[in-house]
Amino acid sequence: MSIVSTLIKGMVSVITVTAAPQLYRYPYRSSAEGLRGDMSKVGGDIAEVLSRTRAYEDEDARG
Repeated sequence: MSIVSTLIKGMVSVITVTAAPQLYRYPYRSSAEGLRGDMSKVGGDIAEVLSRTRAYEDEDARG
């Protein structure tokens, strides 16, 4: 009898482990809003890199 109960407990544990994961809830209302936020961050990063590059070029031009 203990073999059957152990077998059933093992089968239940496999079902519990392989259950469907819960969906991740994004902090944005829509994917377009999320993409807009991401592109805004990327645009800020690009502007920062360009300003630093210009500063280095100006520094090299001076001497």
